[in-house]
Amino acid sequence: MKKLLFGLLTIFMVTGAYAQMPDLNSKIPFDPQTDKGVLKNGLTYYVRANHTPKNRAELMLVVSAGSILEDNDQQGLAHFCEHMSFNGTKNFPKNELVNYFESIGMEFGPEINAYTGFDQTVYMLKVPLDSTKFMDKGLQVLYDWACQVTDSNDEINKERGVIHEEWRGGQGAQQRMMKQWLPVFFKDSHYADRLPIGKMSVVDSCPPSALRRFRNDWYRPDLQAIIVVGDFDQKKMVQEVKEKFSNIPVHKPERKKPSYDVPSQKGTLIKVVTDPEARYSSATLYIKHPMELDTTVGGYREMMMHSLYNSMINARLSEITQKENPPFVFARSSYGGLVGPVDVYSSMVVTHPGKIPEGLKAALIENQRVKDYGFTDSELKRAKASMMSSMETAYNDRDKRQSISIANEYSRNFLMRKEPVPGLDKEYQYYKELMPTIKLADVNALAKKWLTEDNRVVIITAPDVKGVPVPTNDDIKKLLAEVDTAKIKPYKDQVSDAPLMPKQPTPGKIVSEKKIPEVNAVEWTLSNGAKVILKKTDFKDDEILFSAYGPGGYSVYPSSDDVSTDFAATILQMSGLSDFTAPELDKKLAGKVASVEPFIRQITQGFQGSSSKKDVETLMQLVNLYFTHPRLDQSAFNSFMTRMESQLDNRKASPEAAFSDTFRVVTSNYSPWVRPLTKETLKEANFDRIKAIDKDRFSNAGDFKFIFVGNVDFDKMKPLVKTYLASLPTTGKTEHWKDLGIRPPKGAVVKKVYKGTEPKSIQYIQFHGPLNYDTKDIVELDALSKILTTRLLESIREDKSSVYYIGAQPSFNKLPEPEYTMTIYYGTDPKKIDTLKAAVFDEIKDLIKNGPTQEEVHKAMEKMLRERETNLRENSYWLTALKSYYLNHDGDFSTFNQFNTEVNALNPEELQKAAKWVWDLNNYVSVALLPEKGTKDE
Repeated sequence: MKKLLFGLLTIFMVTGAYAQMPDLNSKIPFDPQTDKGVLKNGLTYYVRANHTPKNRAELMLVVSAGSILEDNDQQGLAHFCEHMSFNGTKNFPKNELVNYFESIGMEFGPEINAYTGFDQTVYMLKVPLDSTKFMDKGLQVLYDWACQVTDSNDEINKERGVIHEEWRGGQGAQQRMMKQWLPVFFKDSHYADRLPIGKMSVVDSCPPSALRRFRNDWYRPDLQAIIVVGDFDQKKMVQEVKEKFSNIPVHKPERKKPSYDVPSQKGTLIKVVTDPEARYSSATLYIKHPMELDTTVGGYREMMMHSLYNSMINARLSEITQKENPPFVFARSSYGGLVGPVDVYSSMVVTHPGKIPEGLKAALIENQRVKDYGFTDSELKRAKASMMSSMETAYNDRDKRQSISIANEYSRNFLMRKEPVPGLDKEYQYYKELMPTIKLADVNALAKKWLTEDNRVVIITAPDVKGVPVPTNDDIKKLLAEVDTAKIKPYKDQVSDAPLMPKQPTPGKIVSEKKIPEVNAVEWTLSNGAKVILKKTDFKDDEILFSAYGPGGYSVYPSSDDVSTDFAATILQMSGLSDFTAPELDKKLAGKVASVEPFIRQITQGFQGSSSKKDVETLMQLVNLYFTHPRLDQSAFNSFMTRMESQLDNRKASPEAAFSDTFRVVTSNYSPWVRPLTKETLKEANFDRIKAIDKDRFSNAGDFKFIFVGNVDFDKMKPLVKTYLASLPTTGKTEHWKDLGIRPPKGAVVKKVYKGTEPKSIQYIQFHGPLNYDTKDIVELDALSKILTTRLLESIREDKSSVYYIGAQPSFNKLPEPEYTMTIYYGTDPKKIDTLKAAVFDEIKDLIKNGPTQEEVHKAMEKMLRERETNLRENSYWLTALKSYYLNHDGDFSTFNQFNTEVNALNPEELQKAAKWVWDLNNYVSVALLPEKGTKDE
């Protein structure tokens, strides 16, 4: 059974180390490595040379205008303007813009994109730098977007359907409930009526002049920023930007830009909303505050305090979640920005069915505990250590930052919140100077400042299920009063002083060494039979990625163990290690940049993780402990089962869940190993079997491969490998996985799932078949997927205006049997589901009959070569590639460098031949989601 994952929100914050106190009233300087300025026409520019990724540049146009500025007859037209920027400009008529960039290997979506928010619209390009004309074209696109979009009547009318389909895709229980509670949260605020997607009555029928009016009013240089970050000569680029963008004309007369607030309120507003298709119950307390815009060093110190507070309160909530019978499934509290000039303190819980008051009260009690007693010295010490380690890692990799990360930072600096950009050198200095000055009393004082009785909003959302109670407004008022007067005890920080390792292992040996010249890696064979593969890279200075696997997986167990094998690795991780529970282990590892996560998949089991250079020994210790001192805790199992049961309680009501389950079981031909996880199947999980499975899967390290990629120091790694990996237990046997026979069904299988009330549909069409699993077939499969995706976007999105996105996604496996799939996916109006499916098949039939054009082949080749170029500079790619070649080719890398050769050999004739085996029109699975019969149309 495929694992059912539930998302947990996580937070990544940075801070620093130690020195003297700076002047808190001094202004934070702007990063001296960046050229920032304002042209005479009012446009702001940011230019920065940065060499990661090599041979690429990130370009952005940031417009300080979003849906909040729409007039009543324009609701949705800020977003419409964003769409139209891709449908014709002075220098790129109609769809020529996307066509041109695809011809040089850029891909719509990942490298050509945009988004619209309440207060901003942002356009993004990732441009290759092989030729100066590529950058020239990129800058011209930004110029055109800023002031030369065509907005023709024909293109506006064609795009209405695309936007309508984007809106349709977002409809469902969460959207229906949000429409009810958002006006309460934004009470008396313009933001309540200006969701960026807008109103379809406006989008469908607005006169083109209304859209042009929005662009004319707000797309002007004083509200725009040009951001250029990449692998180029900075001085030359600054001059190019100044010369080009100084020509953008100033708007006369300028419409005054209004500002909108979220008004303060007395007391607490409450909104309880239910929906039959809601999948879980949740409760959120919001406390609104005016935005803090402090660009002094003191403001930076305050931001660090916010991060410390958020880290500590969420560590407490996480600890509660891991108790045997937790009061909530998930909880999170934090202070931060929201929209416009508003900051918010929020406490959110996902609760057990019918237990919303209990879950919300538990989270609010924890907030009140901080307000009454504050945090402890030990909590603050750990939070400081963790944040300091994160900053040190960022600082060590400061010369290897991704250009997109820097560009996004400049975007935030330009927009309403004016985020400071001192540069990582200065930030690291601030952390060293400011961290020691932050005292426990400073952080504790924040709770009294944030947890106020006014400006509070409580939002409750829940499934509408007969017999499952949902609190009323009066119930919530009573609960808040109880929390305010509750007698609460101080928090006790349970910390273990025991060493992470009970005792040092007796080292083993490295018995042989082999170089792998094709990929510039090294293989060590250990005395216990395990192999260690290491590849040193210079992509990041302080990153080491890790993966390990052994054969077997859950394939060696009967299907009656299906659910237990599904949960075994999760329970192993949730239980902690050695004598440490999971919360105790988290505390023990505070300040360390090292993590290891076990997994059990169909034919393998193993670990994945990462560390900084200095903490690689900790990573090794964690791996050793999973083999030698696993901790399998009944209370962790009970906690997990309680939370899983709550998540599954109303899953069956979700149309998307029903569709996903159907697609999975049909494409696996109803294998007993691929069953939907329900409350009934959940009961099959058995703790004793989970313990036995975990001990069995991680008892023999002798047939494992351990792979390390990154800034690896071989001399320092050798003693660590001998101590922590060569010493691991081995049975002396090599295990083998079993073929479970999970295969797609033969023939054309068509299913329709009728579920839900919204007038929306989803369609998946999956072709499948055997594969030679050689480089040629894999390259052809990838090329055909890109060609078909482009065709479908042109014919079904652009020409028919019937989808927001449509694509073809390939996948391939060698084990347990060489096979491929090609899945086509899109959402649309239920009335069009059959028509569009026929149109998809028409495009496929044309590729089979006539093959692709030379231009289509060229675009696909360029995209694949660009992807390969970028991948070869990523540690994550190499980790996956090394594992794949060991698993699928027994460590034979002789074909690794054939990729570019095969891509360059692509031609229309060979791809037409490939199209005939990729798209067997008598062998596919089609599953469509449609609303329940009898549902009213829009």
